[in-house]
Amino acid sequence: MLTRWLERISVALDPAEPVSALDVERVTATLLVEIARADHDIDPAERETIIKALQDAGKLDAADLREIVDEAFQEADSTVSLYEHVRLINTQFDKPCKLALVEQMWRVALADGDVDGYEEYTIRKICDLLHIKHRDFMQAKLKVMEG
Repeated sequence: MLTRWLERISVALDPAEPVSALDVERVTATLLVEIARADHDIDPAERETIIKALQDAGKLDAADLREIVDEAFQEADSTVSLYEHVRLINTQFDKPCKLALVEQMWRVALADGDVDGYEEYTIRKICDLLHIKHRDFMQAKLKVMEG
């Protein structure tokens, strides 16, 4: 289901074509799920952190968010590339929103009490695709670790 939705959205990424808040929430969930999966051990705290991040950023109710996150986890194994997800974020998010997303990625990575090297690598890779400078990547990490 999510794969079909991603195919639909990749075709619809025309600047004249508006992207819904739900589309952005799904892509954000997909990126956060990638962080949770990076260490090959999905902790329940990571799943809850993803749901909380989406609740804080959006307007959907908890049931809808859980459904979006469940779909993202189910489809994660078939995701080949993050390019389409990142492309949507790059077209829809300004720099402060991208930095807020990076902070959420760090919260997911820290949810189980340990940042695995694979999680950090995945965040770094996504930051590169989002055109986030290394300085901002590190500042987001420190902000989340200190707070």
